[in-house]
Amino acid sequence: MGWFILLVLVVGAVAAYKYRVPLIAKLTGQPQHRIQRALERRKNNG
Repeated sequence: MGWFILLVLVVGAVAAYKYRVPLIAKLTGQPQHRIQRALERRKNNG
């Protein structure tokens, strides 16, 4: 049972990372293109 919970957590984390832009946009109420630009700016600067 512990493995199943771990698997669900890993799959959830991967899905959250893959769909982070729509999730962040929905949580913050910002447009998706604004979130995408901010993430790209951080990736290029860091």
